[in-house]
Amino acid sequence: MTPAPDSAAPQPTPPPEPQDIDTVKTDTDLVSVPVIATDQNGLYIPDLQQTEFSIAENGVKQEIAFFGTVSAPFNVVLMLDTSGSTQQKLKLIQEAASAFVDQLQPADRVKVISFDDEVKDRNDFTSNRSVLRAAINSTRSGEGTKFYDAIESALNTIRTIKGRKAIVVFTDGVDRFSDHATYDTTLRWIDEEGVIVYPIRYDTRVETERLVRKQADEQGPVLPTLDVIRKPPSGTTPTTFPTEDPSSGPPSIPRPTTGPYGLPTPADIMRQKREAERRRDPNRDQLPSDVSLPPDSAGTRLPAPTGGTSPSTRRTTSLPDDSISRMLDLAYATADEYLIALASKTGGKLVRADNLSSLPDAFSKIAAELRTQYVLGYYPLNKTRDDRYRKIKVSTTRKGAIVRARPGYLATNAR
Repeated sequence: MTPAPDSAAPQPTPPPEPQDIDTVKTDTDLVSVPVIATDQNGLYIPDLQQTEFSIAENGVKQEIAFFGTVSAPFNVVLMLDTSGSTQQKLKLIQEAASAFVDQLQPADRVKVISFDDEVKDRNDFTSNRSVLRAAINSTRSGEGTKFYDAIESALNTIRTIKGRKAIVVFTDGVDRFSDHATYDTTLRWIDEEGVIVYPIRYDTRVETERLVRKQADEQGPVLPTLDVIRKPPSGTTPTTFPTEDPSSGPPSIPRPTTGPYGLPTPADIMRQKREAERRRDPNRDQLPSDVSLPPDSAGTRLPAPTGGTSPSTRRTTSLPDDSISRMLDLAYATADEYLIALASKTGGKLVRADNLSSLPDAFSKIAAELRTQYVLGYYPLNKTRDDRYRKIKVSTTRKGAIVRARPGYLATNAR
């Protein structure tokens, strides 16, 4: 017979539970800061230790509460723009997106969201590659582009996820007819989150203008104003621009039957706008010469959207009062500005794939960076939620190392 254990015998002390990111992240006061470290040649540095990092908030040094190494699993929201401009290219987009998923670590989890005139959740977070490929291949091209609504959906989805997380979005950046989210509200929410965003920007400017001009040639001349792109379908909010353009008043006409990309037919615009356009000062159709876009994550300042040869600034000037080009110039300049803000506010990087043949390489670069991202977390010494923006500075003692991180956050109560 086996003797009963001696109740007085000392019991072994259980090993302490490891304090990983998932444990710490349950505290809503924690500020999470994704960090990328490279050498002078741009090569990623994967072996930095916690003791080599320091972090300050508004110039005050903070204590690092946890340190997430590059081996921790990632949670990624993969967003695919499936608006009308992708119809002939969807197969290539799907193949590149599947290749991106295959380059992630086996334990990384991915959620696929597609967006056009609808925002579609394709799957729950999973590391099952077969499920992810099926989700990607289920995407179909639609019409409008509810980009801001899709960003809001991604943020809501990933907000409660613990650990390392990122949003990777493939789009031209132009929002068309989001229901409620706007340029400004989504950027404010980005300031509140500890998620890194990687926009992959592809160019549709030339193709869009070609389709619009073809429509104009078929149905008659047209001189549209910004009302064309601002006026949404019934029951939705208009496209949001960061600043109001004084030369275009509020929409004053019902939305007519639409042509390509949600633009009203030239005949309807011409009939309802001819008199107003004749009274307009032609000089007011030109964008100010001092307009410029903010720098991207590499510090490069984009040229003003008034000419040049870059895809985002090309225009056709076949008409003396070329409102088609002017309208599209503003829309695409706003799109570039928004994508740059998504990246720079979160410590991410804007990757350009203006030729879709370069899309696989763009996804590959992001996958490589995700595999080498650190996460620092701290509890701010200033615990007030005063709805103010606080600057963050991450430094390292490693000689020759260059670190990139989100520049700050908005100290606000959880929404």
